[in-house]
Amino acid sequence: MELTGRGKTLLAVSAAVGLTALLVGEGDLLRAAVLAAVAPIGGLVLLAWTRPALESNRVLDPAQVEAGRPAQVRLGIRNTGRRRPPALMLEDRIPYRLGNRPRLVLERLEPGARSVVNYTIVPGARGSYELGPLRMRCSDPFGLAVSKQEFPMTTPLIVTPPAEPLPTLRLPGGAGLSSGESQAQAVSITGNDDIAVREYRHGDDLRRVHWKASAHRGELMVRREEQPWENSAAVLLDLRRGAHRGEGELSSFEWMVNAAASATVRLARDGMAPRLVTAQAEFECRRGDYSETMRYLATVSLTSGASLSQVVDRTQRARSVSAVVALLGHLTPEEAGALSRLARRGGHCTALLLDPTRWAHRHGAAPHDPRELAFAQQHRAATAALIGAGWQVVPVVSGAELRRMWTSLGMWKAAA
Repeated sequence: MELTGRGKTLLAVSAAVGLTALLVGEGDLLRAAVLAAVAPIGGLVLLAWTRPALESNRVLDPAQVEAGRPAQVRLGIRNTGRRRPPALMLEDRIPYRLGNRPRLVLERLEPGARSVVNYTIVPGARGSYELGPLRMRCSDPFGLAVSKQEFPMTTPLIVTPPAEPLPTLRLPGGAGLSSGESQAQAVSITGNDDIAVREYRHGDDLRRVHWKASAHRGELMVRREEQPWENSAAVLLDLRRGAHRGEGELSSFEWMVNAAASATVRLARDGMAPRLVTAQAEFECRRGDYSETMRYLATVSLTSGASLSQVVDRTQRARSVSAVVALLGHLTPEEAGALSRLARRGGHCTALLLDPTRWAHRHGAAPHDPRELAFAQQHRAATAALIGAGWQVVPVVSGAELRRMWTSLGMWKAAA
């Protein structure tokens, strides 16, 4: 508890007036000064007597929200004391990126009573945020003294990247459909060379012997066990520090993260069981559940230890991948060569490739700067290497519309 600015001023004036009254011998003035000093001191006594004993909780609906979508915050306050406190001013501390701190007035609570107050936040950027702690403030009727209390409880809020609605994508050969052709292609992109048969093992049923393959290989071969097959796609996200352009929300990396979220949601809704693959981790969406992938994309960031070889190795270890959608920053021809290993396995590989010459120029860099010319040359060579390896390459420039690019991937079927 403490005096407010008004209370401190009144107490200081009372002391000054009382001292002056003593010096000049004015009794009436002295009594007035004493009465004025009683008000702030009485406010402190009143707050000490009615000091609230409160419990609080915070509930988010939903606890994981997409950027740009509203989230409802419910604060529950319960009076556990034996007295009725004054009206309370509540302030919930939230990160500045979520907007202004909400301030709410709570009417006087009877002992044992509970009240719920609500406010809405609309996060504009992905990330992991902590809401709280909650601060409570109450004052005497004249605003001369104030009592403050803080509840240390905090609540996490996960803000995922915005998922732009995209049309259903059907890649050439039936990818996205449960067809025999797409099944064979799915196994070929990441599986072994023998996709239908394997060598005979002791105990195998002789009725499963594949005689044609056995004669071709010179050893007994059997058909592989039939397994429930699920068509899927891999979404590759480039985390290499230095491979992207721009800063903050307008950077190419943020564009790629939003594109990865949008592609994952679209493919999951199409029953493709997409797998998000980065140099750090991989997440598979099973039965349309992509919440774990979205939580990862909410906080993913660039790293200096990432390499595309790690991404390629993770993708090749996956099973039943019929298509690859790679979201890539600036490439060198050597890095494009590493990616070409995926196309050599078969399947359909598409790269949304950053064009560093058509994104926002680096601060202070001129278009004819030698470094910019080197970037342009590397971009052309990497693009040619990917196309030569069988990739479809779509350049990503500043202000590019993901929906238009995604639609062009669907047009690839007609051209194939």
